Amino acid sequence: MRKLITFLVVLSLLVATMPSLAVFAAETGTSFGSFTVGGEAPQITDFQTYSNATCTTVATNFTPQVTYYAKVTVDDANNLSDILEVKVKIYYDADTSSPANEADISQGMTQTAAIMTWTRTTGTGLWTIDAGTPTTWAIIPTSCALPESMDATTGDWIFAFKVGKVATESLGTAGWELHARVTDGTFYTHGSYLRGKQVLWYGQMTVNTDNVDFGVVNLGTGFGADVNKVTGISVTMISNGDFAGNGAVSEMWNGSNPDNIAIYDETGVCANANEFSLMTWGVDDFSKAVLITLDGANVMNNDQTSEDGLERDTITAWLKLSNTFPNDTYTGTVFYKIVNR
Repeated sequence: MRKLITFLVVLSLLVATMPSLAVFAAETGTSFGSFTVGGEAPQITDFQTYSNATCTTVATNFTPQVTYYAKVTVDDANNLSDILEVKVKIYYDADTSSPANEADISQGMTQTAAIMTWTRTTGTGLWTIDAGTPTTWAIIPTSCALPESMDATTGDWIFAFKVGKVATESLGTAGWELHARVTDGTFYTHGSYLRGKQVLWYGQMTVNTDNVDFGVVNLGTGFGADVNKVTGISVTMISNGDFAGNGAVSEMWNGSNPDNIAIYDETGVCANANEFSLMTWGVDDFSKAVLITLDGANVMNNDQTSEDGLERDTITAWLKLSNTFPNDTYTGTVFYKIVNR
């Protein structure tokens, strides 16, 4: 036991008499930093719409299905070859006294918005339009134009386009606005608004019924609910605003015998020889029927349609004859047309 104790004491002494050793880490170091100054953002310096390809006549009003030109002038200190995309939005604003934000327009809608885009690709780039589907909005790539030189620092992008048939008519404080945005290869962008544009009323009617035949008609008869009646006349109407279907008639109807002429009576009385009259309405409801005139009478009222249009296949016509008429078959023209209201 004593030896063990002595050993421990000696070991303790040895540890106590060992010299102290200090280890130091490096106190300083270096690291390299770098940065690159990016190019300047592109700028839209002019933005306007025109009615001619040379962009000299400003277009304030747009008629659907007519070609117009939106010119976007861009400056880029890094040359125009740096431009990645040019976008033009045209959209309906129900109240232009409080302008809409272009950022809210994310997709095309045939009645209210179209988005035209030029995208840099090989060659002359790609011209596209998003206006919903189906649509009669159109971009016309063969009539669009790029800057004369992409090595220049300023130039014009010209979008040739047609407004769709049902692009909403401008009424009251409503109108159409445009916004252009240019984006370069480093995704710097710049935008510009163009306000105060109007889309005019547009209407189109297609008559689907080629022939309205009243058959054999007795003298001195007509203008009763079920007398001398033809129903099921069909038309298709397309419009970007409120409209009326209108009926008109040619004044003279010819018999197969050149000497026999039927004369239209706008009064509906048919008191004289060889006179006839017509009434019509959008459905088979004689209580609402109106007398057709030579210039035209409204026979149905409707609102803005879709691109597919509104088909009305229930139009009805009623015929009245005077008491005196040569026996013959008479032919003439009944006009159905669409008018603004």
